[in-house]
Amino acid sequence: MQALIKFYHRRFGLVLVVAMAAAMFYAFHRQLIVDDAYISFRYALNLVDGQGLVWNPGERVEGYSNFIWVLLVALGMKLGIAPEPFTFLISIPIQLASLILTYILARVVSGSRSAGLVVMLLVGLNHSVATFATSGMETPLQLLEFLAVACVITSGLRSGWTTGKTLGLSLLLNLALLTRPDSVVLTAAALAAWYISRRGIKAAELTALLLPFTVIFLPYLIWKVVYYGSILPNAFYVKVRGLSGLAWGLYYLYLFTIYYMLLPYVAALIWRGGRLWRDNRQAGIMALFTLTWAAYVVQVGGDFMEFRFLVPVLPFLMIGIVCVLKGNIADRKLVTALVAALFLGTFNNMFTFGRMFYSYGIETSESLRDHITAPGENWMMIGKRLGELFEGTDVTVAVGAAGVIPYYSGLKSVDFIGLTDKVIPRIGEPFSTMPGHRVIAPLEYLYQRGVNLIVQPINLMFSERDFRLWARAATWREIYKFFMDVDKPLQGRILGEVQLIGIPVDKGYTLVAWYLTPHEAIDRVIREQGLRRIRLTRR
Repeated sequence: MQALIKFYHRRFGLVLVVAMAAAMFYAFHRQLIVDDAYISFRYALNLVDGQGLVWNPGERVEGYSNFIWVLLVALGMKLGIAPEPFTFLISIPIQLASLILTYILARVVSGSRSAGLVVMLLVGLNHSVATFATSGMETPLQLLEFLAVACVITSGLRSGWTTGKTLGLSLLLNLALLTRPDSVVLTAAALAAWYISRRGIKAAELTALLLPFTVIFLPYLIWKVVYYGSILPNAFYVKVRGLSGLAWGLYYLYLFTIYYMLLPYVAALIWRGGRLWRDNRQAGIMALFTLTWAAYVVQVGGDFMEFRFLVPVLPFLMIGIVCVLKGNIADRKLVTALVAALFLGTFNNMFTFGRMFYSYGIETSESLRDHITAPGENWMMIGKRLGELFEGTDVTVAVGAAGVIPYYSGLKSVDFIGLTDKVIPRIGEPFSTMPGHRVIAPLEYLYQRGVNLIVQPINLMFSERDFRLWARAATWREIYKFFMDVDKPLQGRILGEVQLIGIPVDKGYTLVAWYLTPHEAIDRVIREQGLRRIRLTRR
């Protein structure tokens, strides 16, 4: 044991490099991409094709909430690189930079390189951080930006603020705002930390603070209002429903602490937070960032993906916890045991997430990945198949999985959950308590939009044998699997009959779609491909 301790102290640099390499390997061994990423990909594709930042050509709605990320993806497309490999490639340096900044920040704030190593590993081996590192989404970029902001703040607290540091802070905050608008939460906390750490504000520093906003963010804001007619992205109106999401948001935080076995540590951080603020102002700022962000997560009702919303502040939470343990417990062996228990929580989540609490409405990374390519779901192949069948037509599909299917089909699409539709958040009918899925489009609206096919792959993908059996036994009850309220009048009449069609997808699987509005191209495909029609009648 003594030999190991000596090796650790003598070759700490090597230990650190190996630890970072292990964390990087874990993240990229878990490589996956999630359906929501394809919403951004579709906007980027339309931009590159000259249609503008739109979901459907000619329809201006801000259905994304990651402006810089969409531009990065568009750049990759312009260079001839498909979005899946491109986002994977840029995620490598982003993830590595995040691990490096996590170590530096934790070491500086705690005053211990060992504490820095511990925090870096707790973050790097975190199941949720690793999950979204290669998800095709902007989450790792937001994490990196938050860490960079925190590093500038701690530098200002340690050695004083200069005009250069203030300018750097402002630039980072404006980039974060362009990456995700909810970065305004961290921006407010960071500006508060900047303000309270000063004795006076010089004109040059105030200019440095305001200049990036004036030059970068304000023109973007003006463009967005002119282009989309709204300051906030459309997702805000879908996801934030007054105070109705508070209970779910609290529950989301509770599940996070349970999965990672963090509840006693969070309680200790809250209990000793006042002392932490007095004794170690830098650690107190990290706790402030975490608390502010947690309040935001509660307000918006959490998320349905595996703790994605908590990834950007996880390093701050771990720094606060480690500093509380280090500053309040004199027994080094007890501190070591408690840190070991923190890692136990990390490993607990790796092996138990999705096996115990899946029914609580939070999807695991494995589930998110399976939606895209797993037999029986295979949303990617559904999109490609629809594109093959109806390429060059004006067939319109309505789909709740509004990512990979619309992206690969290339067809005009209506997201009946409303993320990319301005009207549905206002007129949508109650659907579920799941964040981002609380309302669904009325059937009347889809009809008015001229939707031809309604696609709901979750419950209506069948193997070849099961499809034949299902088609023979299908009754009116099957129509409710599309989640539409078919008991309300459509065009003044209660539906008495609907037509479904079976679309062969891949590997012996068939998708059942609701043929809502007749279209010549669909009728032609039915005749030429011999697609099966299923008529359901109300009895």
